[in-house]
Amino acid sequence: MKLYNTIKTMAVLMVFMSIGCTNTSSTTEVAITEPDHLISITQKQFEAYSMKIGEVTSQIFDEEVICNGYITSPTNGMAQISTHISGIVETINCTLGDYVKEGQVLSTLSSNKLIILQQNFIETSITLSRLKSEYERSKTLLKENIGSKKELIAIESEYKALAAKYNSLKLQLKLLTLNVSIIEGGEFYSVFPITAPIDGYITNINIVIGQTVDLQKNLIEIVDVNKLQLQLSVFESDVKYLKVGQNVVFISPGNIIDEHKAILASIGKTVNMELMTIVCTAKILDEDMGNFINNSFVKASIIVSQKEVQAIPNDAIVKSGDDYYVFIVEKMDGQIYYLQKVKVDIGIRSKYFTEIIDGGDLTKVLISGVYNL
Repeated sequence: MKLYNTIKTMAVLMVFMSIGCTNTSSTTEVAITEPDHLISITQKQFEAYSMKIGEVTSQIFDEEVICNGYITSPTNGMAQISTHISGIVETINCTLGDYVKEGQVLSTLSSNKLIILQQNFIETSITLSRLKSEYERSKTLLKENIGSKKELIAIESEYKALAAKYNSLKLQLKLLTLNVSIIEGGEFYSVFPITAPIDGYITNINIVIGQTVDLQKNLIEIVDVNKLQLQLSVFESDVKYLKVGQNVVFISPGNIIDEHKAILASIGKTVNMELMTIVCTAKILDEDMGNFINNSFVKASIIVSQKEVQAIPNDAIVKSGDDYYVFIVEKMDGQIYYLQKVKVDIGIRSKYFTEIIDGGDLTKVLISGVYNL
């Protein structure tokens, strides 16, 4: 009796295990391998995994020279502002990141040299006016044979020397962007302005209020982002493929999604012997140049040629070992898709497509949802 009960119990367990295994297989298995090596996919599975069927299409592939570089400002797109005479910073009228226009006052400085310069200018102006009258009088007297030529030459020399000094002082005051007519009228400036020589954004401020600054110090830096360009380092071996006017596509490592365009503007003629690269420049074509930052790093591709190839989307290809495969729809039977795994030879790859060199008839290829198989 004990043996019978044990056998009976084991039989019942085997029945339940058999039922459990059957249920698990029917609910979790995604694909069934057929005897002829075809993989079957139900319509529900096909839709659940967003699978799509496509075919090989003609695509234009770019042949590119890959390089790194920086967004930089050309010499006429950046200004480092200094002062023409030493002084003390009285006001600062800008902050980092401000957009300023040419001629806008960025700061003001006071200086004892400014007071002395204006005083010398007025004194020279007054003396010059007197000498001019004497010079004109001497010329008139000489014409009337009253004065001497020697006296005229002496006055003329003194007048011309003083006129040169007057013009020099006048130019110095104009360099400080001061109104010379107001100074000649007897009014003195207590401060002089530091103005923006170009339109652009403030990228550096090296002064604080009350600081003494001299002629060698860079006070403020301005960059005109509308003139920013690419400075690219291209390997010497790749330079032979480059031509001015070729298209350039570049991205910032901080934003790999947005691609920007440029045009190759110049090709360097000197090799950096340490890096074995040549510096090339490209003009940025983006309208919204305000998004770029001077001296920021970029990755770029210079498009040197294009060719038309037969290709399929990258998502259609799976790699196994050293080989590449695609899945083609071999046949359909009602709501069942029968797929066959086919080896293909691939060529160059782009961001979205892969060239197919050899793979047979690929008119019905699974191009989406492949990795769910």
